[in-house]
Amino acid sequence: QPCGRSLNSILGKSNLKFAGMPITLTISTSSLNLMASDCKQIIANHHMQSISFASGGDPDTAEYVAYVAKDPVNQRACHILECPEGLAQDVISTIGQAFELRFKQYLKNPPKLVTPHDR
Repeated sequence: QPCGRSLNSILGKSNLKFAGMPITLTISTSSLNLMASDCKQIIANHHMQSISFASGGDPDTAEYVAYVAKDPVNQRACHILECPEGLAQDVISTIGQAFELRFKQYLKNPPKLVTPHDR
């Protein structure tokens, strides 16, 4: 639901264009992808390194998952997904597994350090 005027000053502008729309969520070690199920339109594609926080499946908000990601369109934004039928815990666990696998991949192949040329 749209926020009250005082909350808008704290939270910023809300985009409810896709509110209530069924989506297909794809989670991998490289990205989290949201696609409108009916028209196959990509709603968001966030690379894992752009996601700074994810939470969900808590008892008081058992049907919701939220994550914060930065992208060129929305800058930093909180994305909230409603996951009926107890799926929120599965979704947040899968996001956590993707982060863990990505980190393990990083440890196996860390980027090479670039050192400044000797003077």
